[in-house]
Amino acid sequence: MIPRELIDTIRDRVDIAEVVGQTVSLQRKGSTLLGLCPFHNEKTPSFNVVPAKGIYHCFGCGAGGDVFQFLMQTQGMSFHEAVRDLGARVGVAVEERQLSPDERARMKARTDLYEICDLAAQHFEAVLRTRPEGEPARAYLRKRGMKEETWQRYRLGYAPPTWSDLVDHLARQGVSPELAVAAGVAKARDGREGAYDLFRGRVIIPIQDERGRIVAFGGRHLEEMPGGPRGDAPPKYVNSPETQIYSKSKTLYALSHARPAIQRRGRAIVVEGYFDVLSLHQAGFTEAIATCGTALTEEHLRVLRPLTTSVVALFDSDEAGVRAALKSLELFYAAGIEPRRLDLGGAKDPDDFVQARGAEAFEARLRQSEPLFDIALRIWRGRHGSSPDGKRQVLAELAPVVRRVDPATRAALVERLGRALDMRDDVVNEVIGLTRAAAAPAELAEPVAFRGSKELNHLLWLLIHHHARVAPLVAGVDPGLLTSRLDVARVIARLLSGEGLPAVLDQVEDPDLARVLRACAVRHRQVRDGKAEELYTEDQAAQATQQMLARLQLRLLDDRIAQVQGDLETCSFADDGSRYREVLVNKQDLVRQRQELLRVVTRKPPP
Repeated sequence: MIPRELIDTIRDRVDIAEVVGQTVSLQRKGSTLLGLCPFHNEKTPSFNVVPAKGIYHCFGCGAGGDVFQFLMQTQGMSFHEAVRDLGARVGVAVEERQLSPDERARMKARTDLYEICDLAAQHFEAVLRTRPEGEPARAYLRKRGMKEETWQRYRLGYAPPTWSDLVDHLARQGVSPELAVAAGVAKARDGREGAYDLFRGRVIIPIQDERGRIVAFGGRHLEEMPGGPRGDAPPKYVNSPETQIYSKSKTLYALSHARPAIQRRGRAIVVEGYFDVLSLHQAGFTEAIATCGTALTEEHLRVLRPLTTSVVALFDSDEAGVRAALKSLELFYAAGIEPRRLDLGGAKDPDDFVQARGAEAFEARLRQSEPLFDIALRIWRGRHGSSPDGKRQVLAELAPVVRRVDPATRAALVERLGRALDMRDDVVNEVIGLTRAAAAPAELAEPVAFRGSKELNHLLWLLIHHHARVAPLVAGVDPGLLTSRLDVARVIARLLSGEGLPAVLDQVEDPDLARVLRACAVRHRQVRDGKAEELYTEDQAAQATQQMLARLQLRLLDDRIAQVQGDLETCSFADDGSRYREVLVNKQDLVRQRQELLRVVTRKPPP
């Protein structure tokens, strides 16, 4: 069990905006940072980070929490792993004994693999830059136009054409052959003990995760390498296998380098090769990234979408490239990303284009990129023709894309299809199948989720944002006036005591209550007379609290007045004059109290 004091210390020292900003592109809006939610597809940002409160909250899907929960939700860490990871970033040690045996073993294994990959990278770098065996690779990189600053920035290296150069080096560092295999830099010998190098005679391109840690490698053979013993040429690239720290379907090459440029320029350029990325970065297009020897996947786009909704994709111009572009279209739109396709004409790839024609020519090509949806529509129209049956076939080809997008994007795509095919929108909807979906079967009603009330939620907001002004007023009322729920009363009591919101949220079991609290923390403005204003200033906090408490008291008072009025109507002055006068006096007293409360409620706030 990790001590609460240690958790709070780490939480206080960590900059949640910096941690979230490694995954989500954030823009400042007052005291809040706003971005696209990493947990659901959206075009309009509704994901809020409040650094002062140490929390994040999405108004679109309700996801939220503190910095530990963000790492757990985005990187699949356990709570202990998240605490240890963040503790290391801010110089707070979390003892191994605080972890369970399984957590400790899993964490140690992952740490070992990261360290081995970094040791391997250091060795490859040293061979490239300082050892005589690295001269062929140095000549190869210079021939390809790679500057030495690029070698250093992206940690390029070289693996000599021997069978155990790296394995032997790692052994001298205390790394067993089994661990080298587990890290993906060596292969086990068939039927014998030990291992041999996976990369031999290749320029090495280290692959980093989102946080810049080396998790794998790509190896490019030198063009002057001879063929194998049977005369067969080796493959152009050899890539690390998937490991405990490396998944090809989730990793985008150079994303840790490209993130600032993607956020700044609002776009990403997705290419196919490592050297395409290196050449583009060297030419100033540092928003370029690449997949790692695999096709683009939903996981890739899930990582990319919080950073931008605009992607320019470079697919080959041959038939295979066209098929890949069409196949990716559905993935892009399902992820909430508007894809564009860049055609480089006769150039083989971006690396060749930039090396031959320069950065300005590439920028000009970028400006000519087309929406991938329009290209797909043009291709399918060319294949199926403009007959009524051909138009329906075009719609059938594009139907899976249109069905998967959000309603606003779907309406826009239907309109585009209608214009292009000269068909009414209702006909397009019918052919695609958007108007013929069977009604969903009725389901059992679920319990009503906690939403709070306007008065309660405003009081929670005031306690969170203006605690010193508000707490004495709230502490002086009967808790039963505020809520009938025990868990809400406990939250109010902890807020009154001055406890920080992240610590309070740790003890909240109801996700709906936690959602209300996070929403209170991130909301800062309301609309008054058609203008967006701060919800309550510090000078307005005390009066606003009194007004919310008065509103709650009015609700109870109105119930009592209605009850007394009922009693009055059942009384008869002739039958029991004393009882009638008692009830009437009671009603008049309640009405006076109501008038006093109304004066509090209607009092104008200070400017």
